[in-house]
Amino acid sequence: MSVNRATMQGAFDLCELFQKEGVPSIIAGGAARDIYFGVTPKDIDVIICCDDKLYASSILEKAGIAHSVIHFYNESSSDRIIGVFKIAGTNIDVCLYDCTDVSEAVDAFDFNLNQFVISGIHHGIDGAHVRFVGQTHWSTLAAVRKDYSLKRLEKMQAKFLDLRDRRATGETVEVPVGGVNGPF
Repeated sequence: MSVNRATMQGAFDLCELFQKEGVPSIIAGGAARDIYFGVTPKDIDVIICCDDKLYASSILEKAGIAHSVIHFYNESSSDRIIGVFKIAGTNIDVCLYDCTDVSEAVDAFDFNLNQFVISGIHHGIDGAHVRFVGQTHWSTLAAVRKDYSLKRLEKMQAKFLDLRDRRATGETVEVPVGGVNGPF
């Protein structure tokens, strides 16, 4: 099941829910990257800055949002991710990061190819844009952290080879999420 406009709206709503509770949040990673390159995402990661799993879970529960804890990635020493909630019946994961600002979370991603974010969520789907925010331009695959596994490197290399020729490197840095020129 791939992401559709309703799923994207659900992710936007989750960001707003956490932000209203004082928890910084953003949509970042693979879904934002895929939109940038014109590929329909298979899921969406909502990144939140919260080191308290119980508090984050209580925000979801208070809003009546069913969710479960899922096992996540690897627990490498420099990874700041501390937990993941799967939102029931959707392709949305809420990823908890031990940081105070969403830019810290994105800076802690393992590869630059995932350092894409959806900005302008408060403008709605039709007003939001995808931007690359990494230090090393996406036209070159670069490890941001050095503790990645060989399996992860191979996955990112395959993804890079699939995506890199879909956009010229000199293009604009923002791509619409919705509206006339966006996929949603």
